[in-house]
Amino acid sequence: MKFVSVEQAIKDLQAGKMLVMVDAEDRENEGDLIFPAQFSTQEKVNFMIKEARGVVCVALDETLAKKFELPLMVPKNTSNHETAFTITVDAKDATTGVSAYERNMTIQIFADDNAKASDFVRPGHINPLIAKKGGVLERTGHTEGTVDLCKLAGLKGACVICEIVKDNGDMARREDLEIFCQKHELNMIAVSDLIEYRLKHESLIKLEEKSQSVLAGFKAEKFIFSDHNQTQHIAFCFKDIKKCENVKFHISGSDFELLTSDKFSKLLEQIKFLSENGGVIVFMQGEKSSTTQYKNYGIGAQILRYFGIEEIKLLSQSCDKDYIGLEGFGLNLKACNFN
Repeated sequence: MKFVSVEQAIKDLQAGKMLVMVDAEDRENEGDLIFPAQFSTQEKVNFMIKEARGVVCVALDETLAKKFELPLMVPKNTSNHETAFTITVDAKDATTGVSAYERNMTIQIFADDNAKASDFVRPGHINPLIAKKGGVLERTGHTEGTVDLCKLAGLKGACVICEIVKDNGDMARREDLEIFCQKHELNMIAVSDLIEYRLKHESLIKLEEKSQSVLAGFKAEKFIFSDHNQTQHIAFCFKDIKKCENVKFHISGSDFELLTSDKFSKLLEQIKFLSENGGVIVFMQGEKSSTTQYKNYGIGAQILRYFGIEEIKLLSQSCDKDYIGLEGFGLNLKACNFN
């Protein structure tokens, strides 16, 4: 079974139909049953509970999360993929809040222009999730994918999502999802196709400055980029970048953190390697998680695309979890190591 185009998926959502969204095989490799919150019905919620069997959530853009005063569930997220769960909610007029009827009542509040934070009670039985501002161009998850798709369809930035679980309790993978879609006559879309679609129409980065520079004693071209959050990221390029495949990402909150890192000597070795063999090192500004291997490299991937890079050899020893969903950005990961 083939994935449908983004254009067809948009038409499905506009018609109030359900879809299955599949993420990368090197990420969760799972499918979520989705539909726009504004088209929620008791029947759809009940179908989701009975047939998908996962946790019923509502993915929201940041604007709606702020409107309904939904703080993150925990101040420090240590989950594998740093999914941005908020505190759970129920409609204030619900009784237990757990029935399909009352969960639908709760979901519909998210799509009501006149609704307010006080229309919810906390905690509850619906799990809101907050999508990154840059969507799948920032984080390649179901949360961002579903909100992006709703917005592309001209709908509100609120989408009901639920992981699909098999009869035996295991997570449904690609083959299982195809059977599920055929059985229920649903279309299936890939997050990677959504990334590619958005990249054709927009970018989250802007080149601010280009100059000749020196990094760790080695001559390089310096490129300063700003992203959609006005955060600056710096790339140093050695030799003819279009003919090079060697890439290093470094996430650091400050120069002090970089200089005091126990991995500083290894970083110097990598810079020396790049200067001799050609390549690029991208310094990504932001908080580096010490509790999870998962990081969001959407911005870094767009910087590589700016240089026309398509095939990459990453200077890293931990590619299995760290660099996921890159294929959606048109990048082919050929190798990942640095001894």
